Amino acid sequence: MMKRETKISNIQIKALIVSSIIGVGVLSLPNQLANAMDKDGWIAILLTALLIFPIVLVMIQIFEDNPNKDIFQIGNETFGKPLFTLCLVIYLAYYIAISAYIARSLGELIKAFLLFQTPIGLISFIFILTVAYAAISEIDVIARLAYILYPLTIGFAIILILVALPGSDFTNILPMFQSDLRQLPNGIRNTFFSYAGFEILLFALPYVENKSRKRLVKASIYSIGIVTVIYIALFMLTLTQLSVAQIKADPYPLLMITKLVDLPGYFLQNLDGVIMTIWIMVIFSTMLPMYYSSGKILSKIFNTKSHSIFILILLPIIFLVAFIPDTIVELDTIMPLIINILGTLVLAIIPLALFLVGRIKRRRGRS
Repeated sequence: MMKRETKISNIQIKALIVSSIIGVGVLSLPNQLANAMDKDGWIAILLTALLIFPIVLVMIQIFEDNPNKDIFQIGNETFGKPLFTLCLVIYLAYYIAISAYIARSLGELIKAFLLFQTPIGLISFIFILTVAYAAISEIDVIARLAYILYPLTIGFAIILILVALPGSDFTNILPMFQSDLRQLPNGIRNTFFSYAGFEILLFALPYVENKSRKRLVKASIYSIGIVTVIYIALFMLTLTQLSVAQIKADPYPLLMITKLVDLPGYFLQNLDGVIMTIWIMVIFSTMLPMYYSSGKILSKIFNTKSHSIFILILLPIIFLVAFIPDTIVELDTIMPLIINILGTLVLAIIPLALFLVGRIKRRRGRS
């Protein structure tokens, strides 16, 4: 039985899912989709969301089949401790890789757009240290923080779209349905990385106040739906502001748009600094649940009461992994490849196996 009594509200779980998903990957998503599918990248976004919905339902069902148990108890009972420990190591590697990618990418972007003379390593280290301080908290605190930052994430997307609308050329969106369908798997693979983070459900669901299946499904569909709408809207916005050739050439086309858009009047004539400041907080809320989950995994593997010491141990590890790629080109090539491979296991294969093996064992037990 679970010992923690602190609960997460249904509103907080919605915010936690959205905050965990929307992160650094969205900045490069239009570039990746344009290279794969030209103007039809929105199709890949929509299909990826439809693929994720069943996985989320499976995650919810796992906890419905195992009431009052957390993912660690369920995994040990279903797979056995040795096999499930291996699964936890895969999750740990995944979270370290994605945290390292986030920290390094943020450092590169801040240096390029704001702090031109500051070393990337210093920027990334300070960011990891800040996240580590918050990750010492428990999941309910992280969920409350996600709830506080959630309006900022949504508001940021809405404001960017509204401000950019006057200069938009909607004829750039047309013609649609012209891309090669053979490129669709490539587009879905690129988009899948931008949806990473929804697996936080595995660590958070046991602590949700109202565990009604209907409410949990509704909250999950709402969260994934919000992310999907934002992704499609930002991709379309990019098309209305830039040509496909420009989107393909710039790794971060959304940031290019901020250079083209000025707010009316004399207030904040350039959006670069404002958007990067908001984006730092958005990325913080994305990396925090992953860092926390890494610490929790280690505390369960080594059977300790607190995960705090492991949060500190992970700090230099994440920093060192972040700087294994020598250049930003290597960073955007190698790290997403590793994350996609591990992500396939973490986001789909392991949860599905946990669900199926658990069902088979229960049926055998009844017979």
